[in-house]
Amino acid sequence: MMKHSFFRRRPASRTAVAAAMVWLSALAPAHAQFGGLLQSLMQAPAQQAAAQAGQKPVKRWAPAVPVPPDAQAAAEVFAAKTSNAALRPLFQRLYIEGERNATLNFQRIGMAALSLGDIALAEKAFDAAVTRIEIIYADNPEAQKAKSLWTAEKIKDYKGEPYERAMAHFYRGLVYAAKGDFQNARALFKQADYQDTVAEAEQYAGDFGLMPFMAGWASYCDGNSAMAKDFLQQAIKGDSNYSTVPVDQPVLVLFESGRSPFKYGSGKSGEILKWQSHDMPLQTAKTACTSSSDTGCAVNSFVKGADIGFQATTRGGRPIDGILNGKASFKDGAQGVASVAGVVGDIGLQTALATGDRDAAGLGLLGMFTGLVAQGVANATQAQADVREWEQLPATVWLGTGAKKATASSLNVALDTEGRVSQLTATRLVDTPSCQLYWGRSLAPLSLLPEAGPLEPGANPRDPVFRQEIATAFAS
Repeated sequence: MMKHSFFRRRPASRTAVAAAMVWLSALAPAHAQFGGLLQSLMQAPAQQAAAQAGQKPVKRWAPAVPVPPDAQAAAEVFAAKTSNAALRPLFQRLYIEGERNATLNFQRIGMAALSLGDIALAEKAFDAAVTRIEIIYADNPEAQKAKSLWTAEKIKDYKGEPYERAMAHFYRGLVYAAKGDFQNARALFKQADYQDTVAEAEQYAGDFGLMPFMAGWASYCDGNSAMAKDFLQQAIKGDSNYSTVPVDQPVLVLFESGRSPFKYGSGKSGEILKWQSHDMPLQTAKTACTSSSDTGCAVNSFVKGADIGFQATTRGGRPIDGILNGKASFKDGAQGVASVAGVVGDIGLQTALATGDRDAAGLGLLGMFTGLVAQGVANATQAQADVREWEQLPATVWLGTGAKKATASSLNVALDTEGRVSQLTATRLVDTPSCQLYWGRSLAPLSLLPEAGPLEPGANPRDPVFRQEIATAFAS
């Protein structure tokens, strides 16, 4: 429901409101009652906030919907054709949920396949996800028209927030690099950088330094050192960490730790999309070596290449409080009661303050209630925030480069977890005459499947065609 500017007046100062309460309470009994009521209205938000203080928000899914038996049986038949049994639950979910969650489920399959070394499957899955994203969010006039229609009709097919779309392109770029196609890898990393700048209804400056750095590294691997250095400068502009990382190095190690913050619905009706970090220990990647010792390490130090939580909770580097109807609310100040009361209440209260007029006070009270009722109606009619999320995404991407190629197919990454160091594996994805890339994670993507939420049986009219398409595309 669109709110008129009537309900977006800037709040009166706290001093003015407090003074009004003093004047009103000092007048006749009717005014005293009004002042007492006004005071209770003013205190209600504060009391509500105090009650919530210290309580961490929790994610609440919509009630589970039973999966029709015929859909469940067909999904099991479809998933059984997947050679890796560990991936079958993801394929069942893809089939059951249909087009509405197709992008999200393709992302999940792509990430799991990449972690298992199945490059061909990762390519198919990320291609399918990226294609759906770019129908709406590509940098061309056709996509802008599609986005306009998509936004106007409030189609609920999942496309993700900017950081999720950027990461989908990032992993597709890794798959291109794994196949030695550095030109297409560079194109996907550039597109990932663009996705960071566009939301449903707004556009922002890019600050995702990982993406231009990766475009620069792909350029170096493709033999274009000048372009690589240009991209490095873009990366430094978005993230100063990259000022210490040379881009013209043959070895690149990426290691992902932790989990990105989860989405939840805030506001009176759960209509505002917000994020909350997971309660996990701080982790830092230190070195990447062929053994537990530091001798001959491929990478002697890492930088924080990407903070996914920061990307989720900012737009163009500015912290946001939440997102409503595709528009970010920035943390530039709290909204006061006067803005809810509206113009009528504001004028009435100011007049009562100046003259002590009972009628003006009554008008102010009426305006106050009108504003509150209207705000309540608006809140009640807001759709709940879409909390579907790519739960596999990490909290941090650690990045390091090295000047000497390694012979091993995997490296041991020393990961410091609050003073305790463990050795985790980064597997080689890229091995060409010019470059190597090792990639690893602290959490296996398949281990996070229980965090994906309840199944949502598809109800898109296109689902029958969609299921035929995936049956053909993933037949083997």
